[in-house]
Amino acid sequence: MILIRNGALFAPESLGKKDLLIGGNQIIAIEETIDPKRVPGEIRVIDALGMVVVPGFIDGHQHFTGGGGEGGFHTRTPEMQLSMNIANGVTTAVGLLGTDSLTRTVESLYAKTRAFNAEGMTAYMLTGSYWLPSPTVCGTVGRDLVYLDPVIGVKLAMADQRGPHFDAHDLARLASDVRVAALVADKPGIITVHVGVNPDALDLIFEVVEHHAVRPDIFIPTHINRKNSKATDQALALAERGTVIDATCMATIPVDDPENQSSEKLCAADFSVIADEHRLFDQVTFSSDAGGSLPIWNKDRSRILGMGIGTPESLLVELRHLVKTRGMALERALKPLTTTPARIYGLTGKKGAIQVNAHADILVLDPDDLGIRDVVAKGQIMMNNGKLEKKGYFE
Repeated sequence: MILIRNGALFAPESLGKKDLLIGGNQIIAIEETIDPKRVPGEIRVIDALGMVVVPGFIDGHQHFTGGGGEGGFHTRTPEMQLSMNIANGVTTAVGLLGTDSLTRTVESLYAKTRAFNAEGMTAYMLTGSYWLPSPTVCGTVGRDLVYLDPVIGVKLAMADQRGPHFDAHDLARLASDVRVAALVADKPGIITVHVGVNPDALDLIFEVVEHHAVRPDIFIPTHINRKNSKATDQALALAERGTVIDATCMATIPVDDPENQSSEKLCAADFSVIADEHRLFDQVTFSSDAGGSLPIWNKDRSRILGMGIGTPESLLVELRHLVKTRGMALERALKPLTTTPARIYGLTGKKGAIQVNAHADILVLDPDDLGIRDVVAKGQIMMNNGKLEKKGYFE
């Protein structure tokens, strides 16, 4: 058992100073005071005096097996390791493929997803990749959803110069396949849509929603936080219809200088403030794109000039910006990392909240800089006093 004492609890709503008792992989009690002497068996105590206690983060967009490759084989980013997530507060993540489904496969993503679960965090995955028809393990997207336990949806790209190229009938057919399989398997059944910079933006989604009777909440458009008025307006319009829109976090928040004004990207925190002004904050999630490549293109986007790698640390960067710079209360700012992704991934009551019978995925943060001191995942202490206690098998 684990007892977390004296912390200011954000569940994510503020509950004040509470003690929290964990048994197995669940939260079994939340009380004003829990005396460790009255708890039977061995117990490990974490003193969170002066700290804040929050749910573990849910990151819905990670490249577990790496991404990239657009600049040649040497630009393929490496596989992620468990410590990358734990050290940055991610206790639940969803893995997917990117542009490259030639040297990366859905089968290897499935294996890495199973590995992460065995190592101590919670991991799900999306079948497919950029392309349509989607690469799969069992032959179809529907069969992957039904027969592969970690699969909760499919990945697809649109409005991207690299492709794929399809029409509204193709997208409607995919949505129908996902919907039926999700009902059979009792899973969320989502289509995460990589949205590129092409002018058509989200036009195809609107076409299938308006003319093919596809439910808008099956789609999760991602990489949507760009300085593009059409894409932003479309995303907000879809959010009004029930779609959750995913903002990609930035490893650094651009400062206000002329060089950064030319950037096409808007940080996730600032995008969520725009959504909040439209009363749509609860329809926004944050994700890191961890493990994926961050290519630097030449002017006409024909050649790669350099390559970075996404990191889960960007989630903390955006959370700090939202709280410390934009002045949002912590209990609200946590939602895009906790309750909102839990809702769309079918995890409400299990993940994203600190409540009795929920899974014991807990972070202890320094209130001054929101730095992570302690991490509990699946009821195990993974990091204590800033030191990792549990790493991946080969770390």
